[in-house]
Amino acid sequence: MSVKFEVVPSLSACEALNSEWEELLRACPQATVFDSVGWIKANVLAFQNPASQNDLLNNALLNNASLKNDTWILAFRAPDSSLAGLIPLVVRRGRRYLRERRWVEFAGQPYADYGSCLVRPGLEGPVAESLLEFCRSKAAAWDGVYLDRLRADDPLLGHVSVASKKSGLATSVRESGHIRRLTTQEFTRGSTGHSSKSLRKARSRLSEQGEIGFEVFARGQPIVERLEVFLAWHVERFASKGLRSPLADPQHRAFYRHIVEELAPQERLWLSVLTCAGRPVAMRFSPVFNGTLHLYSTCFDEAFAKFSPSMLHLEMLLEHAFRSGITCVDFGLGESPQKEFAGASAAQTLVTFEILRGRMASFESRTYQAVERMRSRSQLVARTGKLLRRVFPYDVR
Repeated sequence: MSVKFEVVPSLSACEALNSEWEELLRACPQATVFDSVGWIKANVLAFQNPASQNDLLNNALLNNASLKNDTWILAFRAPDSSLAGLIPLVVRRGRRYLRERRWVEFAGQPYADYGSCLVRPGLEGPVAESLLEFCRSKAAAWDGVYLDRLRADDPLLGHVSVASKKSGLATSVRESGHIRRLTTQEFTRGSTGHSSKSLRKARSRLSEQGEIGFEVFARGQPIVERLEVFLAWHVERFASKGLRSPLADPQHRAFYRHIVEELAPQERLWLSVLTCAGRPVAMRFSPVFNGTLHLYSTCFDEAFAKFSPSMLHLEMLLEHAFRSGITCVDFGLGESPQKEFAGASAAQTLVTFEILRGRMASFESRTYQAVERMRSRSQLVARTGKLLRRVFPYDVR
C-alpha cells in the first residue's frame, strides 16, 4: 500500500483536520498529549509564526496566518483518503554540534517529552517512504533531519532507517533518555502512598504556618489567573542560582499562555496548587490525555523552600490523580529524587534518530557521539566537553 502526503498550509487548515486528528489520536495506542493539535499549535504560535512579539498574543491574527516556509505539517493519506499519519516538522537554524546548520525537527519539540509523530498502526512502512520522499524534495532546505525523543520500540523508526539508507543518506540512532512512569497498581501496592519520616515532618512544620490546602484547576480562566505567579517563581528560582530562567523569554511565556489556551478547553491540562493559609506555595503544570498525567513543569515560592514544597506537592498530586481516575503518571525525561521517592519505574527508552546530508554534518554527528561515549570514562574528556560547549553553545532556533 502506498500513501500520499499533503502539506497543511495554515493553522486555520489544521482546524479543518481536527476531527480526523482526534480519530487518529484514538487509533494510536501510544499517542500522548504531545501529539495533539493543541500542543502543536501552541508551539507554532509561540515559536514559528512570523508575527512580531507584540502579535504573539493575538490569536485571531495568528490563526489566519499562513505557516512559514520552514514549517511543514504533513498529513499522509491512504488510498481510501483516510488519515494514515500526521508528522509536524519545522526547520531550525543554529548550532547543534560545531557549525551552524539547518535541521528538520518535530514541530512539537524541543519542549515535549515525546516526539510529536502520529502514524496509524500497520502503515509505518508506507508513511516512512513518503516522509523520505518529502525530505528529498526539500533537500535544499536542510542539512540534517533530527527526530528526537522517539520511542526505541516505535515501528516507524526502523522503516525510516531503511528508507533513508535506500536513498543513500547517512543515519545514526542513539539513546536520548528514559521515561519513568507510575501506574495505579504500583502506587497502590507500593510504599508510594505513605510519606517518609522527613516528609511528614516537613508537612507538620508547614501546617504550623497555616492550614494546608491542595487544589487542581482544569479550566482556562483559573489557570490564567495564577500563571503570572508561576512564571515569576520560575524566574526568581533560577535567579537565586545565578541563572536565567527560560521563562524570562517573552516567547516562552507566550508558549505557556498558548498551552493554556489550546489544551484547557479540551480538558487536557491541570494546574495543581499547594497552599498554606490560602497562600500559594507550589504549583505544577501537567498535561493530561487518555488517562495519563504528564508531570511537565513545577515551581515553588522561595519563601517556603525549607518545607520541601515540591515533594509535598508531588505526594498530594499523586493521591489526587489516582483518586480521580488517572491510570498512569508519566514523570518525563531525566532523574530526580522526587521520581525515586514516588516509586516510578523506567518504562520507556527514547532515542534520537538523525538523517544527515553531506560529509561534514555526518562527521560532526559521529564525532559528537564518540565523545559522548568516552565522557563517562574520562574526567578529562568530560571537562573538555564542557569547555567546548562554552565556546560552541547549543543554539538551535
